[in-house]
Amino acid sequence: ASVKRSWSHGETGAFWPNAVGVIAMNERREALRLWLRGLLLTAPLERLRRPFQRDLEQWQALAAYRGLVQQAFRQRPFAPEVSADLWHQGRFQSAAGRAAFFSPARRELEPSSHHYGHDVQLKRHAGLPLLGRPLPLLLEHGLKVSRGATFESPRPWSRGYLCMGPLRARWLRDRFGLPAVAIGPWIHYARPLLEADELRELRCSLGPTLLVLLAHSWDQVERRMDLEACVAAVQATASEQGYRSVIWLRHWQDPPLPALPPGWIVACNGHRSNPWFLDALRTLLELSDGLASNAFGTHLGYGVALGRRLHWIGVEAEQDLSRLKGPQADQEAREWQERQSLSKRLRDGLAALPNGASAADQAPIVRPLLNPYWGFERTREPAVLARILRDPGRGLHRTP
Repeated sequence: ASVKRSWSHGETGAFWPNAVGVIAMNERREALRLWLRGLLLTAPLERLRRPFQRDLEQWQALAAYRGLVQQAFRQRPFAPEVSADLWHQGRFQSAAGRAAFFSPARRELEPSSHHYGHDVQLKRHAGLPLLGRPLPLLLEHGLKVSRGATFESPRPWSRGYLCMGPLRARWLRDRFGLPAVAIGPWIHYARPLLEADELRELRCSLGPTLLVLLAHSWDQVERRMDLEACVAAVQATASEQGYRSVIWLRHWQDPPLPALPPGWIVACNGHRSNPWFLDALRTLLELSDGLASNAFGTHLGYGVALGRRLHWIGVEAEQDLSRLKGPQADQEAREWQERQSLSKRLRDGLAALPNGASAADQAPIVRPLLNPYWGFERTREPAVLARILRDPGRGLHRTP
């Protein structure tokens, strides 16, 4: 006690006597770490580094994309347009001219598991390393509403499927004979890019906000519509329903936009290889009160899952499958036909409600229609998801 000195009486430099030793030890450890790093970077050890170079590039990609989204979403005035470039071979490159479904990420065995950052969302939620042992699972990264539609067929290493809704899980089990577990809307595993107080301030600044997300093309499937008619329909909806701000969310493959009304905000979540894509979408949905669309797509269920009002934009989209051949074209034609049927049911249900119906008013009509595909009640707690991801053989069979 006689050698103990206090930090609380304004004594400059007061410390425990062994603090100098602790600081010195930490400095020696840091010096040793830096020396070892320098040694590993020398030319004679290049062969030892080579197998791990790809992992280093994956860490670089996570950080690089994070920088893109943070820069875009922290701009003021708010202008959240994330670049559609992709990180490849240590630098950002244009996504134009790439092969269909090209993904430079190598975190997982199946390239499509990286789309929109689904692997990152799951591992983060479960408390697992973002870059570690690859998942022996196929992750369905979007929405399929027809029985025969397929994202990925089983691989020799795949132990099962993770998808959103219970109906889709049943179809996968029946078709492939593998375990398939519904884990609910992917958006539930995403996290806003902005802190809670930043979101509150921005929501206050924007006022009641309508998020617009229309039908979009993807790789070899092209979708077209009258964009000027869409702008007019959105403008009318915003005026009638009391929205002060409009955020128009572009897909990275969308054609150039027509002139938008003054004050409308243009957003883009970047290329599908962006691992923080869903975090960006979650941020936009958190800032919005309503979601307007003309497509029965994944975003509809995301909006409902987060309690947003839905507004149907009555401008039809046309689909061009001329770049697809044979069974794949037939499969996408059936999928589009089923989506059109579900769109009509949703549109008719919304039209039957009083003008200005809230999300709670819409829920009895909307949620039963969407739930088989999105599985709103199937979101998994971190411990349950971790068990599935760590030991798919047991976790998939034990999880309903």
